[in-house]
Amino acid sequence: MVPALIRRIVGRRKPLFVQYGPIGILATAFVVLLAISLKITHVYLDSSATTQVTREDAISSFGVSGSLANIFAIDVDAQTFSIHWSIIGACGRTYTNGLNDSCYQNQFIKNMALYLNENATSSNWNMTMPIGVFSADAIRDPPPVNYITGRGSIPPQEFDTVLAIDPFLPYTQQKKYSTLFYPFDQFTTFISLLAIDPDDNSTIPISGVVGYGNIVNWEASGSFYAIPVGQNTLYSLVLTAGRHRMIKAFVLVLVITNWILSLAVLWMTILVLFKANIDNGIILGSTTVLFALPQIRASMPDSPPFGTIFSNIGGYFMNVCLVSACTSVLLFSQLQYHYRPMITTSVELKPEERQAFLVDTE
Repeated sequence: MVPALIRRIVGRRKPLFVQYGPIGILATAFVVLLAISLKITHVYLDSSATTQVTREDAISSFGVSGSLANIFAIDVDAQTFSIHWSIIGACGRTYTNGLNDSCYQNQFIKNMALYLNENATSSNWNMTMPIGVFSADAIRDPPPVNYITGRGSIPPQEFDTVLAIDPFLPYTQQKKYSTLFYPFDQFTTFISLLAIDPDDNSTIPISGVVGYGNIVNWEASGSFYAIPVGQNTLYSLVLTAGRHRMIKAFVLVLVITNWILSLAVLWMTILVLFKANIDNGIILGSTTVLFALPQIRASMPDSPPFGTIFSNIGGYFMNVCLVSACTSVLLFSQLQYHYRPMITTSVELKPEERQAFLVDTE
């Protein structure tokens, strides 16, 4: 009953791809692929902006003085982060031009020297150079460029520094802190902070540091800590960078593709060993797969050195070994089939058969 109803409906109104044939199928496939591409792009942009710092976030993140730490470059080989520092603003009449204790963006009117790590101590800072000095002149007497529309929301002064990524040690509990874990590797640096007013050598309280990153193929974030110790407060920042989720997904697709090709060659080899009749061109396709594997691996983003656990030891290395062995078996089996020796047998004829054979030949 139901199949008959379906046949009547289909008979009266054919689907679009049936009416228009190949053109309809091509148009449908194009629309579907375009929708998938737009969705993936939207997801990528959303995930890339998860650590975007807006003006509202900046204002609400500082109390006395606040900073931005932007990771703009990662050198995995040298194990370093390149960090762009800038001052967000401050709160209160003592630190701003405001008439009350509200918070103001880009209104920090104190000079400030920033010290990091081993220099960020009360006993060492005055014997070392700061990584950067913020001059309040940029606020008190701003340059003409600051009057350009929209320029007022950009920090007036910035400085850069290069910090070492914490090394991968044998006793590290988290094994992701190494390129061996590509594409799931993750890198972190721990930073101690100290802000000093060079005019009177007083300590400037830091209410927050917003850490983020805008590196291609990477996403970064930061965590700020203010720990009271006696009469003082110790400030620290943890910056973490990991591969983008789209990068992880793309690498996973390539690894799965290599395994599908390798298993297809293995299945073809098994069929040949069991005397299945397979076209010679398909068998020679295993050689093509063997040389395609390195090209697929090389297309991985930031192609890692040989030795990574997931993409090489668990993927590329096993794929090459498997396809090489199968290709050798297939080639030798073809040689044995095409160049096997011709087998000849002698037949003994009985006397009456021999006589009949001689009569027929006369």
